[in-house]
Amino acid sequence: MKRALTVIGIVTLLLGLSFAAAPYWLGIQTESAFNDAVKGMAARSGLLSKNFSFSRGWMSSEARNEFLLPTTPLVISATHRIEHGPLPLSQLLSGEIAPALALIKTTLHFSPSADAPASLSETLKSLPPLRLETVLDLSGNGTSNLKIAAAIRKQDKTTIHWAAGGGQMNFDRAWKKINMDFSFPLISVSSARGKLAIKNVRLTSDMYEGTAGYMFGRTNLSIASIAMKPLVDVQNMKLSAVVQPKGRFATININFGIKALQIAKDRYGPGELSVAVRNLDTITLKQFENDLNKIYIRALPREQMQMMIAGKTLELAGKLSQNNPVVEITRLSFTAPGGELTGKAMFVIQGKEQDLSANPMLLLTAIKGSAELSMPESLAKAVVMPQIQRDIRNLGREGKLNASEAARLTPETLNQIAEEVYPKYLQESGFNRWFIKQKNIYQFSMSINRGQIVINGVPLSPTQ
Repeated sequence: MKRALTVIGIVTLLLGLSFAAAPYWLGIQTESAFNDAVKGMAARSGLLSKNFSFSRGWMSSEARNEFLLPTTPLVISATHRIEHGPLPLSQLLSGEIAPALALIKTTLHFSPSADAPASLSETLKSLPPLRLETVLDLSGNGTSNLKIAAAIRKQDKTTIHWAAGGGQMNFDRAWKKINMDFSFPLISVSSARGKLAIKNVRLTSDMYEGTAGYMFGRTNLSIASIAMKPLVDVQNMKLSAVVQPKGRFATININFGIKALQIAKDRYGPGELSVAVRNLDTITLKQFENDLNKIYIRALPREQMQMMIAGKTLELAGKLSQNNPVVEITRLSFTAPGGELTGKAMFVIQGKEQDLSANPMLLLTAIKGSAELSMPESLAKAVVMPQIQRDIRNLGREGKLNASEAARLTPETLNQIAEEVYPKYLQESGFNRWFIKQKNIYQFSMSINRGQIVINGVPLSPTQ
């Protein structure tokens, strides 16, 4: 009996020591998984991580770092409190008994870079921090929950208000599979100019790593309404991008649509635009992504960085052209008062027969394709009339109207003057040179082949 009790005591002691040591051992594993998560997230999002520090404890650890979004004056500061597994304390206290490698509570602050404009600096200071809670399972895969608290911020005569929002992101340890779903019920900005309200924004994405390490999958953005009443009101706007593999190539399908667009008293929509980009070499795209990351890491002055990125982009265009990529507008339809805007286009960059990467400027001579556009006169008028009214207002601001004339520029007077000068404005602006009117429809056609451009059946001369 004594021997049995001794064995039980030894086993209990060993189990106790193992359980006590487990958080520290898992803390070591957590640091490795956390480093992988930071690097993977930065690589996939285009962020640059810097000033990274990690302080490991027995039951918990702390980490700090900054993320820079290259070519922008934005700095994201992150502080992380990391509770070690196998049973993170916060989960245990909340009654959730689920083994995990770690629970990470992150606070994100937005701040301006040293060269940010003063107006941006003031705006960023008014933004509240974001709270992010991430659970890493025992394999290092993660689930992050983002919470944005409701808040109201005032700056001079501008008030910014947003409702509580957030969402969830899931990722594997290698960041080869990522899916997310975030929603924001309301963002509004009120100022002396009026009120802008954006309602029910939702962003979803489901991506995976495929050929050459390139990411494939689907991303969707939807906005229930964008309103600046009584001037503009957009209803049910949707944007989706689908990247699909085809051998070593990628095909990108982009679709944009709105249910309705209200501009003053005129209602437009529904409308849809679909674009397909095919024959994109994934090896070249991935190499371009790696080249950009190398530029970002160097932390060069913004102007120098932008010049280097522009050079790499031209080089990318030249290399992609070797596989004759295609850009096609597969659908364009937009309902307007008095008719429908329709169109189609297809362009091919024929670079298979010549190396355009050595001289990307030759791309213009390698493009072959055509485009057609048809719009009702009512839509053409809706596009041109606001520009006429702006030009009339500018005459007043430039002192080209006397005080009496300027005082009479009411909205009704502006509209009346615009109606009178509209036909002459079309002619002088060159609109009639680009569009042919047939009954109440304006039509445009263009073709290009080896640098020769033909507009509405007439070759375009250098003087046009």
